[in-house]
Amino acid sequence: MIAVRDLAEDPRLLEGFLGVTKRIYLADPWYLPAPRSEILAALRRPEFAGAQKVLVALSDDVVVARIVARLSPALRDGEGRPYGMISFFEALAWYDDAVAELFQQAIAWLRQAGAGAIVGPMDGDTWHRYRLNVGPFDDPPFLLEPYNPPYYEPLWRAGGFVPLERYYSKRVEPAAVMAHLEEKRRAALAAGYRLRPLDPKRFREELRIIYELSRRLFARNFLYTEISEQEFYTLYAGARGLIDPELIGFAQAPSGEDVGFLFAYPDRFTAVAAMKGERGLLAKLRFLRHRGEADTVDFKTLGVLPEHRRAGVAAALFHEGHRQAMEKGYLFANHCLFREGNPSGELDGGAGRLLRTYVLYEWKG
Repeated sequence: MIAVRDLAEDPRLLEGFLGVTKRIYLADPWYLPAPRSEILAALRRPEFAGAQKVLVALSDDVVVARIVARLSPALRDGEGRPYGMISFFEALAWYDDAVAELFQQAIAWLRQAGAGAIVGPMDGDTWHRYRLNVGPFDDPPFLLEPYNPPYYEPLWRAGGFVPLERYYSKRVEPAAVMAHLEEKRRAALAAGYRLRPLDPKRFREELRIIYELSRRLFARNFLYTEISEQEFYTLYAGARGLIDPELIGFAQAPSGEDVGFLFAYPDRFTAVAAMKGERGLLAKLRFLRHRGEADTVDFKTLGVLPEHRRAGVAAALFHEGHRQAMEKGYLFANHCLFREGNPSGELDGGAGRLLRTYVLYEWKG
């Protein structure tokens, strides 16, 4: 017998909400648990106070699935109505009826709250966790990749969701990418553009530049929501121990201002997995023990201001990132999470192997 409960009516169910992932991923060596504090902070974001419904499904008084319905405070659909978002979704296998009931109640609440288009998975905005990983699942995940069991895809489709946007990740060899981009790199440098790495001594200031560039670069992107500089810093400050400054690059215009950036980092998945979702001294020691095991660089974000595009600047940034990766001894590069149709997906020159596909869904009933 399945029962759906609202955490607002019974806060004691919070532990079941948080703990269901342990049962789902118990035997999964590739799952990286998020620290409890991070999940709670994401669940209690002030902009969603009074604008979310947190639901769990119970079987014999045990939480077997969870979902959060959120009403966007900023995003509006084509009819001017706020977007509804389905987030924090997790479910044990074989509980299709529980998932169906969760979807039904979450969507009913969103409709009653005035939502227009309903999308998911999206934990509030594109800065936080969103998109469903639909495989293939043959290769291990990379660091910061959306991750979920393969059986989630049919659950979403059965719930009335259809693909709204698709995203891809590819695996490439750095040398092949460099050869493809060499001519465009030369053209950009001949036009007076220059490249520089992130300065770790000015880490906060460099993050501010990335934040300001991101605001200008992505403001017109579908479902983009602006966040404060402090929120941005909170999201990325924890990555300081994961990055290599020489893999994060800025492009400067002939006049000297920063007009684009590349955010790439060593794929320290094994080292982070060794921490087991903890943040204490022993967890940090386990991270350090495995820190040098990475053989791949993850290319996460690439952007150039519109007025400087078509000058080979993106190609120059990408070329330099792959050059640095190869010189440091990395064997592979992951081109991560690029949207279908985005020109950045072609920067590999066709040399990449499809690693994974992801989907953002819209509910059609």
